[in-house]
Amino acid sequence: MTEKELLQQKENHILKLEKEIEKWKKAVKTQHYGLVWLDVPEGFEDDVENKLPILEDVPTKGIKSKDTEPTHLLIEGDNYHALTCLNYTHKSKIDVIYIDPPYNTGEDGFRYKDKRILDKYPDGTDVPKDHPFRHSYWLSFMRKRLELSKDLLTKDGVIFISIDDNEFAQLKLLTDSIFGETSLLGILNWQNKTKPVNSGKAKYQIQQNIEYILCYSNAIPKEKYLGFVLKEQGQRKYNFQTKKGLARLVDIEDSDIGRKKRDTMKFPILGVIPQTGKRWKIGLQEVNRLIEEDKIIIVEGKVKKIIYPEDENQSIERPFWSLLLKEQVDTAEDGKKELSLILGKEHGFDTVKPTKLIRELLNHFDNNIIVLDFFAGSGTTGHAVMQLNKDEDTKGSRQFILVTDNENNIMSDICLPRIKTAITGYNDKGGLFQSVKFYKTAFVGKHNILDADDKDKILLAHHAGEMLAIAENTLEQVKKNDYWQVFENKDRMTAVYFREEQNKLDEFIKEVLSLKKPVTVYMFSWEERVEIADFEDNKKINLKTIPQPILEVYKQIYNII
Repeated sequence: MTEKELLQQKENHILKLEKEIEKWKKAVKTQHYGLVWLDVPEGFEDDVENKLPILEDVPTKGIKSKDTEPTHLLIEGDNYHALTCLNYTHKSKIDVIYIDPPYNTGEDGFRYKDKRILDKYPDGTDVPKDHPFRHSYWLSFMRKRLELSKDLLTKDGVIFISIDDNEFAQLKLLTDSIFGETSLLGILNWQNKTKPVNSGKAKYQIQQNIEYILCYSNAIPKEKYLGFVLKEQGQRKYNFQTKKGLARLVDIEDSDIGRKKRDTMKFPILGVIPQTGKRWKIGLQEVNRLIEEDKIIIVEGKVKKIIYPEDENQSIERPFWSLLLKEQVDTAEDGKKELSLILGKEHGFDTVKPTKLIRELLNHFDNNIIVLDFFAGSGTTGHAVMQLNKDEDTKGSRQFILVTDNENNIMSDICLPRIKTAITGYNDKGGLFQSVKFYKTAFVGKHNILDADDKDKILLAHHAGEMLAIAENTLEQVKKNDYWQVFENKDRMTAVYFREEQNKLDEFIKEVLSLKKPVTVYMFSWEERVEIADFEDNKKINLKTIPQPILEVYKQIYNII
């Protein structure tokens, strides 16, 4: 080991110790208010403590449709590992996150992979579901993933989190601490079922038919909801005939009481002054402009503003109400029937989120957003996104990213087949005809993120191509050899020279210069920057380095575990 590597190793050990000290400081700090629990190490940490996570393309499981845009992403693997990779590829790029995590009911199959405690006792019997650490396990599990998801959101991105009574109180305190209390946009109440439970303990309790959806934004709403305005077309009526055509009339008087009082807004307009207790909504300069444009009229002694259809977006805004009834968004029972139509009745899911629920949430946003669900389950979110893209009234180019492991074959037998069937069509429903790329989480190297040596970095560069393509949204690989890869979409390309050896660099440069589209070039480099004379002053080429920028993102993540 070189002197430089020894020095780097010492610095990394110091970082580890500092991290451990901070962790213990937090553990012993007295909190007057907030959520306190025993943070339990998770089994997956063995992976990220000894290897570097990557994403690998699995071409045989991808779905290529005749429609090329958008191409969606399915990722199979532990969502912590996937979120680690996405923090490089999609930092500050996700517009909406929807997740339906395990509710920790004791019956939902949630098992925390405790790093220190086996899931079975020495005699082979299972550790009880209602373990003393039950809530600590769940909170430890959720905290890690929510912290990683926060940095994926755009500056005004939004996250929706479904939950029921079992962990609602704990989740609310946890999400307040991660996203901030002032970032809470509200709590939705979804009518999830209509049939009562007629057996067991639940029969004699209050029957719950409501689940909750917590909603937070990275930005704080001020004068409007961030994205939460649904446009309803064709609602305004233009029934006042003028010499220029049909228009509508709007009253420009406002209250002049309390905080609304404005003496400067009581001037005469065409000889009319506001009524007692009233004042104008618009100022003198705006009034003069409207009079000049012949858009002010007196009707029955009242001043009205004339508005023509071409003056405005012909729609109205409605609030995003917190109550979501079955008539509007369906129930979990409907979601189960929907899944049965696609996969048959033996799919094994008792409750399934209906696509109408996810559509209602997403329909409050633009039609070209990126949507992430890292508890993808049966794939409802992906199905809903594709429906919105296809439907005439909501048509767009939304892109989904779904993440789930393959525990109990949920990816191979449920999520992937559902997405495939939705694309090709089922039960007399036309196909949605969109494309999907399939990836798996994997690992390279022999050391953890902080102790990565030169061999680890070389291996990371050799296997980073798919992640770089995802980061640039150039998902189709068009060329690969032992030294470089080239990917593209309809507008741009990504070229990756991933070898330390430079004996094929001239060929690579020639290849890049021959590309017809704008291209992002990634070059292996031990330095933070790299300069290639042939690329200078070429506005079509954007030059970046690997693998160090990937490692820097991973280091930041490692220090918050």
